[in-house]
Amino acid sequence: MPARHIVICLHDFARGGTERVALTLARHWLDAGRRVTFLCGCETGGVRDQVDPRAGVVELSPPIPRSVTSRLKLGPVMAERLRPLAPDAVFITGNFHFILAHAIRRAFPALPIVAKVSNPLLPALPGPIGAIASRALAAYVAPIDTLVYMAEELADEGRGQIPGAAAAVIAEPNLPAGWQPPPRTAPESPPLVLMLARLEPQKNLSLALRAFAELLKARPARLLILGEGAERRKLEALAARLGIGGAVDMPGYSADVAGDLARASALLLSSRYEGYPAAVVEALAADVPVVATDCTPCLASLIDRPVRGEVVRPAEPAVLAAALSRALDLPFASNGERPTGVAHHDAAASARAYLDLFDRIAAARA
Repeated sequence: MPARHIVICLHDFARGGTERVALTLARHWLDAGRRVTFLCGCETGGVRDQVDPRAGVVELSPPIPRSVTSRLKLGPVMAERLRPLAPDAVFITGNFHFILAHAIRRAFPALPIVAKVSNPLLPALPGPIGAIASRALAAYVAPIDTLVYMAEELADEGRGQIPGAAAAVIAEPNLPAGWQPPPRTAPESPPLVLMLARLEPQKNLSLALRAFAELLKARPARLLILGEGAERRKLEALAARLGIGGAVDMPGYSADVAGDLARASALLLSSRYEGYPAAVVEALAADVPVVATDCTPCLASLIDRPVRGEVVRPAEPAVLAAALSRALDLPFASNGERPTGVAHHDAAASARAYLDLFDRIAAARA
């Protein structure tokens, strides 16, 4: 029995990675003849205009915008609103929304619920505390039928934290169907270091600015940070104090990320933690080497040879700057060595794998 109607639960249409992935998957599910409805707390956000017009969008009434406690309110109201929609499966787009599964499961004991693990489930914790946290996490995700991990390394980590929880591995749909690596011409002068990152604490952009300041002591370069967030003023002030404001540009979001990647000599990722960083996949697909902090175990397979860049340990400005300098000395074009490492992120294949998962669970429940 196929899952003919899939409901995607979102808080809103913010410019986050989970929201963009949900929009991509929805388009492919619609292409496959499925019905897709977005059920959202609030119909606002920077990617609302990118929703496929074939998809339904249902906003809660009254709307529930983001706040400190808003997720606690979303679940029961969404569960009630699901009744007239009569879905065959529910997709929860990331950790932020896991809490919704409890109210949905109480209202629909047999409804398939699939959730993507978008960030690490638990931090590293000592023995007894880690055991208690694992038990609490197992109870927290119990209403979810299957947790979808974005890479085998992340699945292995998750299985260790919550043994027995059903898990699947599906690559992120970062590359359009039929994707081909773009041509590379010549680097800009001075070379461009690119960051695709929200201006938020998780991304640790203060470290990036300090590392870039160290790099400028040895060689000329420019830093372009594409993203927006709460730390803008703090970061602008830090760049000014470091004396690098003239070499750093933070224009906000870009409408032409592909064009920015085509000009970049390196991508910098300075995050404290990540799940599966889409920016790294996008960069390697565009033949751009990556310098990244050791923020997720999946980087080991993405950046597995020097031509693809480096994973930096420890996360210190001087160490990051030295790695950036080495990346800027790499060939601007890699003859396919960088792009081939991420070719499995085909959006059509990813969407098909999700549909197969929904259908298996729906058939088992039937």
